[in-house]
Amino acid sequence: MPKVDVSKLDDDKKLKIIEKAIEKHGLSYVSRHTGVSRSTLNRYINGKIQKIPNEIVEKTSELLTVDELSDIIYGVKTTDIDPTTVISAIIKAKKDEGFRNFFLTLLWQELGDYIKEPSNSYIVTKEDIEFF
Repeated sequence: MPKVDVSKLDDDKKLKIIEKAIEKHGLSYVSRHTGVSRSTLNRYINGKIQKIPNEIVEKTSELLTVDELSDIIYGVKTTDIDPTTVISAIIKAKKDEGFRNFFLTLLWQELGDYIKEPSNSYIVTKEDIEFF
């Protein structure tokens, strides 16, 4: 389950997380999962209660996938793409400097730790030890 630091989210995004969870699972299920009454959840949705406690949003976020959360938080909707589309993006990055800078910056922001990880560790097999 993805963990979200809800204290950094604005009220609109907190509300969208609750709305998405209710849309996906239904009001009763979200109510049971969060321990908040159905009427209170309705008051959040209808704007009658403006301040949503972080604990409620955090519990509600557990009901959503990483893709759903990224769509709400970052406005980035993920879609399934085929390898041909990925190759096309790489070729465009190779030919177009502006796109390349954007593409590499985005990759580094989103996957930087993942990219660095293999370069910081090595898998040594028994054959490697015997060879050296």
